[in-house]
Amino acid sequence: MAYGLSDFARLAVSVALTSRHDDVLGQHLHKANRQEDLTFAYWKPSRGLNRFTAVITKLVLPEPGERILQGNVAFRSNYFLRVLKGIPEDHGIAFMHGHLSPGYQGMSGDDIVAERDRIAGPVAGRTKLPLVGLTRGTDGAWSGRFWLRRSRHTYHRRAASAVRVVGRKLSITYPIDVPEVRITKSQVATLSVWGQSAQEKLARTKVGIVGLGSVGSLVAETLCRVGMQNLTFIDFDRIEHRNLDRTIGAVESDVGLAKVEVAARNARSNSTSETLKLRVVPDSVLSHGGLSEALDCDVLFSCVDRPWARFMLNSIAYCHLIPVIDGGIYSGVQPDGQPLHVAWRIHTVGPGNACMICVGALRRGHVSMDRAGLLDDPDYIDGLSPEMKAAFSRRNVFPFSMSVAAHEVLQFVRLVTGLTRVGGIGPQIYNGFPGVMTAQRSKNCEDDCEFNELTATAKDLHPNLDR
Repeated sequence: MAYGLSDFARLAVSVALTSRHDDVLGQHLHKANRQEDLTFAYWKPSRGLNRFTAVITKLVLPEPGERILQGNVAFRSNYFLRVLKGIPEDHGIAFMHGHLSPGYQGMSGDDIVAERDRIAGPVAGRTKLPLVGLTRGTDGAWSGRFWLRRSRHTYHRRAASAVRVVGRKLSITYPIDVPEVRITKSQVATLSVWGQSAQEKLARTKVGIVGLGSVGSLVAETLCRVGMQNLTFIDFDRIEHRNLDRTIGAVESDVGLAKVEVAARNARSNSTSETLKLRVVPDSVLSHGGLSEALDCDVLFSCVDRPWARFMLNSIAYCHLIPVIDGGIYSGVQPDGQPLHVAWRIHTVGPGNACMICVGALRRGHVSMDRAGLLDDPDYIDGLSPEMKAAFSRRNVFPFSMSVAAHEVLQFVRLVTGLTRVGGIGPQIYNGFPGVMTAQRSKNCEDDCEFNELTATAKDLHPNLDR
């Protein structure tokens, strides 16, 4: 990637950082006695199909003597030179500072001169990536911009379409000129539960649903009726007769159609939003096209039942700071066909939450089996233990899917709005007998989990693709 206007001609630009970094910045950028402060940081590119995101990887806080604090703040040249010298390979540079008021922040003349005239040129020359500027308001709202090269020594400011702070809550700041969320008459009951502010946050969030089968089709239906404005459906599979008892909206004449097409037809019919933007991707998340579309989203729903695809989504959640809401159903059956045990779990993964592996929802060995093609080998499956066979049997009925889909959407509401009274405090596990759902407080990954090290790295996941 380069740093000129033409390189970003068709791309939206955005910024993402972890809530852990945001907490540090909140303390550093807003001093007592109305003193502003600043810092540099490093970032890595996260490239989707239509969105380019600067993922903040490391803060490079100033050392004593590297900036001047006089109400306003200015950096000294030795600080900037240290940042330029220490930049890791394939990284860009971000310049962050605080303002003394809340909300989305504009730029003063001094701000523009500092970023455009003093920093943008040396950064582009050193990194071959644009300077990213960020300003934080006292309430945690961020404004962001990319400085793109227009011509020799001339840089153009492109406003970030959003700045995402990702942790146990997802906080997104949009530019002040973002289109208004129009509340329709058909959303009155929804607003009566969580109010207009929460509804606006939900509606603006760009959501991807990966897998539009039994659970995914219900999630799509629910989000459309809630009033979501930006949805992406990703699934390579087609409707079969065996799907008709658990895929909402599918009828006999749909057999052979792509699941995403059936889901899209239902979405357009049932959406309560006047401005539904829908992307239909008849591809796997394990393909180049599916992965690129997933990286354009703010939140992903994992409604797939194969370990490899779930591992990919788990990786996206941490590497690219796109939270994933995941659920799974277990249904054991006795030899005579009688139910033995039914259970399902729902959890949100990403920074600030334990990953699928650490919550026990995914096993590394199962991912290896799937990648080796063993889960498509009937002879191999036949030789597994009864417990393992049950894990891969895909036994499911519509009532199970309805429960999982409902709780996945409620966890999404909690993630975006912070309403734990609606979405709970963490992972949820339901056991059909005796009929109890337990909730666990969110926890971080185990100390030796590889996803701790992968968080906010924007790691290239293409080597993990199926094709």
